Amino acid sequence: MIIIFLLLLGFCALMFRIGSVLKSIQENRDSVKRPKRTSFPIKTMVVLGSGGHTSEMLQILKHVDPKIYSPLIYVIASTDSTSERRVKAFGGRQPDQTLRIPRSREVGQSYVTSVATTLWSFLFCFWIVLKNRPNVLLCNGPGTCLPVAIAALIFRVIGLCEGNLVFVESFCRVESLSLTGKLLYPLADMFIVHWDELHEKFPRSLTISTLVPNKGRKN
Repeated sequence: MIIIFLLLLGFCALMFRIGSVLKSIQENRDSVKRPKRTSFPIKTMVVLGSGGHTSEMLQILKHVDPKIYSPLIYVIASTDSTSERRVKAFGGRQPDQTLRIPRSREVGQSYVTSVATTLWSFLFCFWIVLKNRPNVLLCNGPGTCLPVAIAALIFRVIGLCEGNLVFVESFCRVESLSLTGKLLYPLADMFIVHWDELHEKFPRSLTISTLVPNKGRKN
């Protein structure tokens, strides 16, 4: 009976903690202001994806204050050589650290073998999040960010990581969210889109004009 009681108590405590985190996410989403902090700088982890995702993220990071958001940690898939080259070619602020993670699934990989690679990717992401414990996780759509975001959320629930999630949907998404965006929309502390059409469908999002200076919105 004591064991059952302790299990029930632990389950209730976990449910309370999950509810507390979800309430915190809701409060952050309802506020247009940055949540108040008692300490700076803010350790920031950024997940880069291949192709256009990396280019968009680098444009966004131009507007990030290095005095506040530091250290800056990049997370890149182990087989993504393009993103690292683009970071170096882009110039400007360079990351304080770059971490490599295994991909959940490569292009053309069978779904049967992807089960094992996905599990390994999740375990690896859990380790790097626990080791670095970011205050903010910034990502913008690549599937690579999903295991990192889930790991940050889980460690946030158990109180080991602040892990506020800021998700910026890809600029090419005008009327519908990406699959990653759909999964993370309920969980992100701040969910950002670039187009009014998308904001109207997802009213808890924010719009920015970082990538299109002439749109007339405030950054």
